[in-house]
Amino acid sequence: MLNALLAKQFQRKRMPMSYRRLSFKKILLVIMSIIVLASFQGCGRGTSPEKPVDVIEEANNNETEENEDDETETAPLKPKFTCPMDGEGIDEMPVRPVAVTIDNYKGARPQSGLDKADLVYEVPVEGGITRYLAIFFHGKTDIIGPVRSARPYLIDISREWNAVYIHAGQSPQAQTYFKNTSVAHINEMFHPSGFWRDKSRRAPHNLYSSTDNLWREIEKLGLDKNSVPEGFEFRNEGEALKGAAAAELLIPYSYGKVGYSYDAQTEEYKRFLNGNPYNDLTSGVQLSAANVIVQQVSVRAFDSEGRLEVDLIGEGKAWLFSEGRVQEGTWRKDTVTERTWFYDESGAQMRLKTGQTWIQLVPRKVQVSYK
Repeated sequence: MLNALLAKQFQRKRMPMSYRRLSFKKILLVIMSIIVLASFQGCGRGTSPEKPVDVIEEANNNETEENEDDETETAPLKPKFTCPMDGEGIDEMPVRPVAVTIDNYKGARPQSGLDKADLVYEVPVEGGITRYLAIFFHGKTDIIGPVRSARPYLIDISREWNAVYIHAGQSPQAQTYFKNTSVAHINEMFHPSGFWRDKSRRAPHNLYSSTDNLWREIEKLGLDKNSVPEGFEFRNEGEALKGAAAAELLIPYSYGKVGYSYDAQTEEYKRFLNGNPYNDLTSGVQLSAANVIVQQVSVRAFDSEGRLEVDLIGEGKAWLFSEGRVQEGTWRKDTVTERTWFYDESGAQMRLKTGQTWIQLVPRKVQVSYK
């Protein structure tokens, strides 16, 4: 096509100079038009190569961003605080502890919520039975109970942690205690809001609450005063307890034989009563403890009802069971509101394993055995 145009324009006859100049311009325009058309046709034959490049670059960018996200997710933030009661890492320090008196009469077993407490005491009361004092700091539970009445020594334990003491009624001696001493406490008999009765159980062994309910009442009564207690010392991760092997522990209370058996898989002592697993009613989980402290105390009955005096001030023998071993030592408490401290035979504070601790108060006449 190009050759034909050139042949036509350059015929061998003479033309004026002006006409020849004009013809040359026309020829040049035609050539350029043909080149432009050819280039458009070439572009229309396939996909532009730039787009796949853009897609690859975008995919690479996305892959980089995902890798960065993965690296961020694999580096969890360290907790800001350590719970003084169980050594667990927590992001926010609670306001103050809450100590709940829990029934341990046979009609109250099994209990609910003990597995969620940060610290649990078992303490002798009249009638040859015991009561629990479950202390919640960062621990929470939807149901805790059955809640029972106060005793002076249970109030004393609560005060050493500066906790809000929860109970339903009290002994005459505890009533006098409340009258003569300023104690942060909630008596369900005067503040029933937040408590309920489980009709499947007989009163008085059927009164329950929850930590959320209790905190609503605490705030309503203005008892939410910030008070972080001085806690236990805890062993570092991988630090073993020095002491003799002790995988089994037996405490023969009057109401039954409380046993603990060390589970190497969970690194906790599972709790038993008369050889049977002791389970939480609500969760169904067998109660267990990272640490069991046996505190030997003086106990005596002083009235016709057999109510007890439990001497918590002074010092006495103590044993720490943790990670399948036992460490012998002593306990000491100087005043009512001061903490009870536990020491090993060298005089250093006993260092606990992170996790829930049970403190078993036992009369001096009770022969605790372990192996």
